[in-house]
Amino acid sequence: MLRRLFATILSVTVLFSVTNAQVGQGAIKGKVIDKATGEPLPFANVVAFKDGSQVTGATTDFDGNYVLKPLSPGKYEIQATYVGYQSVSIGGVVVNADKNTNLTIKMSQGVSLQAFEKVEYEVPLISKDQTSSGGTVTREDIEKMPGRSAASIAQTVGGVYSKDDGSTDLNVRGGRSDQTTVFIDGVKVRGTQNLPQAALEQVSVFTGGLPAQYGDATGGVISITTRGVSKEFYGGLEFLTSGAKFGDKVIGLDSYGFNLLQFNVSGPLLSKKDSAGNIEKALLGFFLAVSMQSEVDPRPSYIGDYRVKEEKLAEINAHPVRLKGGLAGGVVNSAEYLRLTDLEKIKYRQNVGRKSINLVGKIDVATTDNTTLTFGGSFDYRNSNEYVRSGSSPYALTNTAFALLNSQNNPQVIDYTWRAYGRFTQRFNNVDDEDEENASLIKNAFVSFQVDYTKYHRTIQDESHKDNLSRYGYVGKFESEFERTTQFWGTDQNGNPQQGENYIINQNGDTVYGVGYYMNGYNQTAYNYTPDSTINPILTNYTAEYYTFYDDPVGHYERPTDVQAGGGLLNGQTPLDVYSMWTAQGVQYNNYSLTDNQQFRVSSSGNADINNHAITLGFEYEQRFDRTYSINPTSLWTIARNLTNSHIQQLDHSKYTMVYDGTYPTYYFERLYDDTAQTTFDRNLRENLGLPVDGTDWIDLDALGPDAFKVDYFSPDELINNNLLTYAGYDYTGKKIKGNPSLNDFLTDKDENGDFTRLIPAFQPIYMAAYIQDKFDFEDLVFNIGLRLDRFDANQPVLKDKYLLFPARTVGEVGLTERPANIGDDYIVYVSDVTNPSTDNVVGYRSGDTWYNANGQEVNDPSTLSATGGSPSPWLVEPGNKKAFDDLTVDAFEDYTPQINLMPRIAFSFPISDEA
Repeated sequence: MLRRLFATILSVTVLFSVTNAQVGQGAIKGKVIDKATGEPLPFANVVAFKDGSQVTGATTDFDGNYVLKPLSPGKYEIQATYVGYQSVSIGGVVVNADKNTNLTIKMSQGVSLQAFEKVEYEVPLISKDQTSSGGTVTREDIEKMPGRSAASIAQTVGGVYSKDDGSTDLNVRGGRSDQTTVFIDGVKVRGTQNLPQAALEQVSVFTGGLPAQYGDATGGVISITTRGVSKEFYGGLEFLTSGAKFGDKVIGLDSYGFNLLQFNVSGPLLSKKDSAGNIEKALLGFFLAVSMQSEVDPRPSYIGDYRVKEEKLAEINAHPVRLKGGLAGGVVNSAEYLRLTDLEKIKYRQNVGRKSINLVGKIDVATTDNTTLTFGGSFDYRNSNEYVRSGSSPYALTNTAFALLNSQNNPQVIDYTWRAYGRFTQRFNNVDDEDEENASLIKNAFVSFQVDYTKYHRTIQDESHKDNLSRYGYVGKFESEFERTTQFWGTDQNGNPQQGENYIINQNGDTVYGVGYYMNGYNQTAYNYTPDSTINPILTNYTAEYYTFYDDPVGHYERPTDVQAGGGLLNGQTPLDVYSMWTAQGVQYNNYSLTDNQQFRVSSSGNADINNHAITLGFEYEQRFDRTYSINPTSLWTIARNLTNSHIQQLDHSKYTMVYDGTYPTYYFERLYDDTAQTTFDRNLRENLGLPVDGTDWIDLDALGPDAFKVDYFSPDELINNNLLTYAGYDYTGKKIKGNPSLNDFLTDKDENGDFTRLIPAFQPIYMAAYIQDKFDFEDLVFNIGLRLDRFDANQPVLKDKYLLFPARTVGEVGLTERPANIGDDYIVYVSDVTNPSTDNVVGYRSGDTWYNANGQEVNDPSTLSATGGSPSPWLVEPGNKKAFDDLTVDAFEDYTPQINLMPRIAFSFPISDEA
């Protein structure tokens, strides 16, 4: 009895000492009976083999019951031996993720041969353990399917839907794709889930009745298991092709150019052999599968597509504009004159090719009979050009399509995902005794501990320019010509010089007015253009063509606004869409973005059978680091142009040159340096051009060439305030930041030049969970009862009040004595004048998310409390027109309060017999 108690305490202690639940494990359970009489056979030996290697074993109890666990999903050979009985081997026994496979083993008495009686397992029509809804697809079924990805295989299960957009996103029972959680060998998937088909052992889909070990999923769960290590060497090689692209044509079985090369290999690196020299067990084994794929069109349309005929497209690319209504009407895009006869139907879409490589590797280390170490991982790399059809397309930036006129500029998307894990599994031997009273209360105990790391990275860019941001939208050099302008100032009615801009500042600092011509500014007389067809040749043709139409710059290209008004393009500008449907020819994809998501998880579980109850305990810890960077580079030229020379717009009347025209003097002034108006961009530009930072040299930005500037010439605020940029975990230039800057750092930290650094840390949420689960049989009923505790911490500051950026007063603080009876002292007060609040201009109140007007009546639309129809104005503690960047402080924020969810899970199945 003491031994039973000690075993119970030891097992429970071990179970609670581990840290997280593994997913995807299964079990085989059943009875060993006499084939003739049906009597149970106690103390029979039952052993499970997978790929020729022994995985685990068990001994039947007094009632002939046995349990083999933990077992990874797949097919097993089960061998049973008993003294005085013919040994039995049952092949092809299927184990599904998180389910028990019921297997009754029948043995014949009176035969004792060394050879095993071979029996082939038959999958029962009705599964007894069906406490969750969904389905499982095994390797044999996968090999027969047309789809080669895990996602396409999961789609075959009822209740699973995949949108026809080329992605691997899955919707389970109407839930959004991000509500479905996918696991690969127990690793929660972030990023892509592409795997070689040869690596897939089993795909299990849970659409309902999720056991307690699964969380963070409101849609469904997909558990993918890859193939394991074999004690014998084997391998495979596969090559498929439907054609290859030569020039502009695809030659082969179809026009989609599908090519696949796949191979896999597995075997022992170190093995244990028996006395006859046969491999008995792989002590160190490996599995590797690699798939390489290229496609001309990954998602071909059944009805085909259209394109402009090559000759016609070349013509409108070379001459993209034509005169509209004569020389006075400006230009219009030549594509607007296309006819149906200029189009042709094609079988595959243009410039949407994709190349990919993905691999799966696994190493098993069998340190002892009861201990296993598994190291594994996967890698997926894809390089593609994405189809941009309309605003609903995943990569569409506008509501127009690239497909017809601009497919050569389809965005390039490069992404890769790699994940690695290490898993330790320890099984504990059962304490068996022929005396039932002394047998161990706890059996089939094991613990499993896993650490995994995932990294997903994606780059979206124009394929030609990549991160050379100043080249987006560049069309050539523009050189400005100016002339100085003057104004004559005479005398007033008293004969004294008029007082206006007709003054100089002498050496003593005195202002001296006079009669004569005084310079009052510059007048631009020409905006000369030199095309550069090496960067963006088609865009360049727009402006080059425009300039060929006009010999005289007057009214056409005296200044930049003339070129714009006439239909030409400046650097950083794009032509209008064609019929508001098609993106004009030559337009670059106006986005450069980076995504870098990392995930670190520790997961562990402990499991033991206590009588008829399979008890599982576990918890998990997950830390994410999500970084993002996105900028619209084409507009950088416009912003840079506006930020250059902003500090030398005025004239310096203390620095002048005086000349005579014979009657009156003429005063020419130099530019006035105003350090308060100089931008960070201008300072950095001058420094890199070798000019004095505090000089008054006029910089003709558009004459400097395609590499005139870099993004780090700007300050963060110069880009943020122009809505060009979003980022987190990167700095404003796209470089990963180190450390973990705080919100106060974002609001207050400045660099050596006095510019705000505006560093934003990566999003670093923390997710933890713990659970307990009990799975047991009661006659024909199978119960799965559990309790799961989830904790989510966004791990970042949040507004104390989501409607307030600055502290506001409540009814009690204001001291409103005359107020509606239903308005409490803790309600926030809203006024009509945020700069001068008073009891006379109160327009409403708010309690939490509920809004009231001045009469205490609840309103659904808070904008009705604002005279302008915008956001209502609170009665601020410090009244005034507040600006977020200038006046916001950390006082408006607090740490995120972790969300805790306790969820019971109850599921049961009552299978109808296949004989019913």
